Amino acid sequence: MNKIDRRTPAFWPQIFIFTFFLVLLRPADSLSFILFLPGLFIQSRTEKIRPLFLWLGWSFFSACLSPDLAASLLDFSRESILAFAGFSAGVYGQKDRRWLWVFQIWAALTIGLILLQAVVAPPFPPSWVGSNAGARLPFRATGLWNNPNRTGLFLAFLLPILLAGTTEGQTSSCRWTVPFYRGLIFLTIPALLFTYSRTAWVAALVALVFYWGRGEKAKLRRLVLIICLLMAFIPSVADRVGENPLQSETVRYRFRIWQETWALVEKYPLTGGGSRKLQTILGPLRADHAHNHYLQLAAEKGLPAVLFFGGLVYRLLKAPGRSGSSDQKLRLERGMQAAVVGQLVAGITESLWVVPLFVFLFWFGFAMITADASRENC
Repeated sequence: MNKIDRRTPAFWPQIFIFTFFLVLLRPADSLSFILFLPGLFIQSRTEKIRPLFLWLGWSFFSACLSPDLAASLLDFSRESILAFAGFSAGVYGQKDRRWLWVFQIWAALTIGLILLQAVVAPPFPPSWVGSNAGARLPFRATGLWNNPNRTGLFLAFLLPILLAGTTEGQTSSCRWTVPFYRGLIFLTIPALLFTYSRTAWVAALVALVFYWGRGEKAKLRRLVLIICLLMAFIPSVADRVGENPLQSETVRYRFRIWQETWALVEKYPLTGGGSRKLQTILGPLRADHAHNHYLQLAAEKGLPAVLFFGGLVYRLLKAPGRSGSSDQKLRLERGMQAAVVGQLVAGITESLWVVPLFVFLFWFGFAMITADASRENC
């Protein structure tokens, strides 16, 4: 853990950890994130908050020109809370990395519950296993949440961070820290498999490939071997992976949603129609979001929002790491970059920001990687 700024009140680390637990247990409750906001005023300032202001500035502008002004301004207020909370937590997370403990505990609880659900199948919940899934898809575990896709996506987000945490744990005085991390990583793989979320599987695969990169080809070869073994010895995994996407009912359903969403983008290309307008259009399809992060942004905030978001991603990926940072810290930042990259790929088939937690996590990762809290000339 890095040295904490002396100006940080003594009670703030405890509130920070408590709030982290709270938002993981209640990922859809925007009000839970408010407790992070005081961190904006009690921490060292940072000049790297400007991208956040630019993003929220466009969000406010598009909300003012939305067909449903009141609802769009309400959505803007909610997004502002989540974005400022995430940025505040990310800046503080550079200095105090006890948030890793929260991720460890949440992962352990989720994995334990998923393994229990796997033992006591039938499906959890039954509605997530289609009638045409066949006997080879016996269940879809959800962990602490009631949605296997979101649980899978968060486990995929955690995986590279846990890998980076093994490096962090090597500096710990506790002998059990590194074995505990490795045990969590080992158990995360079956837990992720039992969600049977193909989007989460792809997100985890991309995150691991990005994290190891070209410099660790031996680990990439082991990853390929593990995937082959899983497909060979677990028929449900092979059946899920081998299914033709173009003939999948899920993909055909998404195509219909994307067509309706694009129609809204064509109608309001510059400033978007707002989330309420999108939900009204998708209502006949029994969907409340676009199942595509980038289409969702274009439909709600206009096509320029997608370009703005691309700029944020470019800034995040090009962050080289702060001068003087230790290898452990650079590893952790690399793990966070990999986690975000996995989510961005998942955004092709999922609308990530309809869940408050995933808005928070993006800005948490963005601030942790790009914000330099050591500079005071904001």
